[in-house]
Amino acid sequence: MTSKPTDDEKGGVPALIKGFGILDLIANEPGLGFPAIRQRLGLPKSSCHLLIATLCRLGAIHMQPDRGYVLGLRLFELGTLAANQRHIEQEALPYLRKLSHEVQLTCHLGVREGLKAVYLAKVDCEREIMVNTWVGKRLSLTSSSLGKVLLAWLPEAELDDILSHLDWIRKCPNTITDPITFKAHLADVRARGWAFDDQEDIQNLRCVAAPVMNLQGHVIAALSVVGTVLDLDISRFEELAPQICAVATAISHDLGRRPPTTAP
Repeated sequence: MTSKPTDDEKGGVPALIKGFGILDLIANEPGLGFPAIRQRLGLPKSSCHLLIATLCRLGAIHMQPDRGYVLGLRLFELGTLAANQRHIEQEALPYLRKLSHEVQLTCHLGVREGLKAVYLAKVDCEREIMVNTWVGKRLSLTSSSLGKVLLAWLPEAELDDILSHLDWIRKCPNTITDPITFKAHLADVRARGWAFDDQEDIQNLRCVAAPVMNLQGHVIAALSVVGTVLDLDISRFEELAPQICAVATAISHDLGRRPPTTAP
């Protein structure tokens, strides 16, 4: 579900935020026409028309013959350039492939961008049932194991600021929706050195994640494994965690970085 664009970043430019809101909406629901876009995002008719016309002129979106909009090839070009400028996922891919083969689960590498986590790399296991994720997918920082890892080692003031801007929506029965409870949960993540998601982000899916850190001990990415409840039993968390942490540490070393500590 796509929400109305809001200025989550201090000093943000409203037109840019609304423009990206249109891009996010079309990315999730390609083929929407002007009336649907304006209604979904709650935009005034004149400004919505101007934003869509500008995005079309820039090649960011394209109007089809039925007057519905899809993402434009300019975004594909920029996405390719962005991918070529990121190196951590290229270094991590061999590790993800090996880990996925060994544990027979889907593996992801992700980073934090603003108030969301985003997948930089994905490797599927050799199972018939595939997890419906993709490189570039954005996910919750609070209900995913990968997101929890990206938050757990942040300075308290920075963490509190991020948590104050989040929407605490109950996505599943197990989703944590209270910031105080969630902060206590993150303290447990730091103490363990890894995080889990037991059907908190998507029903019937479980995940385990560990941090990749830089030389200064700051989390720069997270490594996660994900599987269905049939493939990943809760009792397997403790078995998988050391293996995932070891791989995250190996990625850190390969990037000239050091492994994380478990202390807050």
